Amino acid sequence: MINGKNISLRAVEASDVDQYHSWINDAETNQWRGLYHPTSKEEAAKWIESKRQKNTDTLNLAIATNSVELIGFVGLQGICPRSQRAELWIYIGSKKHWGQGIGEDVVRTLCKYAFEEMNLFRIWLECNPEFATVVRCYEKVGFVKEGLLRKAYFRHGAFHDTCIMGLLRDDFITEGVRGL
Repeated sequence: MINGKNISLRAVEASDVDQYHSWINDAETNQWRGLYHPTSKEEAAKWIESKRQKNTDTLNLAIATNSVELIGFVGLQGICPRSQRAELWIYIGSKKHWGQGIGEDVVRTLCKYAFEEMNLFRIWLECNPEFATVVRCYEKVGFVKEGLLRKAYFRHGAFHDTCIMGLLRDDFITEGVRGL
């Protein structure tokens, strides 16, 4: 278990399937994601199982409140030990936890673990620049905008830009203090 201020990051469990299945079929929880067709429980179970598999280039974790309620998933993919970098992804499916600073706690907790325990130097991500709340969340942790991919993905009948953000270990902000 990796503990944050108000959350814990734990292993993804087979028992997470029902909750994930509910979230992935909710249009509101997927409004900022790419194209997602209705997902069967079997497909949801396959996704959960894929996130439970250990391998050297990914780290997948479930997000739980300190009361152990599952609220989403987070991870690192494309982990490169040689270049000490990885790409961060996050999915908070529990709508009742939106807008409470949970995302910032999750991102800060995972980045701290990645820098201190995994010896990563750089973490990057892609996000929708129109989703100002998420961009601000990443900036509070120390991520900076590094670029914009114009018309990089198609959703809701139109092409949209995607923002590339990066965080170096030296720029990481822990509780308002820059660096580790």
